[in-house]
Amino acid sequence: MKGTLLITRIFLLLLALATLQIAVQAIMDPQAIFDNVQVQLGNITARNSVRALYGGVNLIFGLFWLYTAFRHQTMGLILALLYTGGFALGRILSVIMDGMPGEFAMQWLVTESFFAILAAVLLYRNERANSMKQSASIAA
Repeated sequence: MKGTLLITRIFLLLLALATLQIAVQAIMDPQAIFDNVQVQLGNITARNSVRALYGGVNLIFGLFWLYTAFRHQTMGLILALLYTGGFALGRILSVIMDGMPGEFAMQWLVTESFFAILAAVLLYRNERANSMKQSASIAA
């Protein structure tokens, strides 16, 4: 059980750091985020939207994952599964509907899928460990 908690903590910390790095980059230089996919942010509204979604949302999620790494890991894993799973699902749908994207998007598809699967596995293992712990305390 302690091994699962440690792995979960490391997972949530890594996810937090990755998300915070994206957030800081999006807040400081929104165009840099879109240079990876050759899209030009041509107006203030576009830069505002990137700062809000990629910057603000990722900043709050990253801070939340830092918190949940040490408290309420189950909540952090649920959000991680929804967040990374949602990105992976969107990319899979795009492959089906639009065809194969470039290397950058495919790397993210693999990364987000891996994180979603790992979040699901850790969520299952944490819930199972918590159930076993509750059963042991009831029996005692």
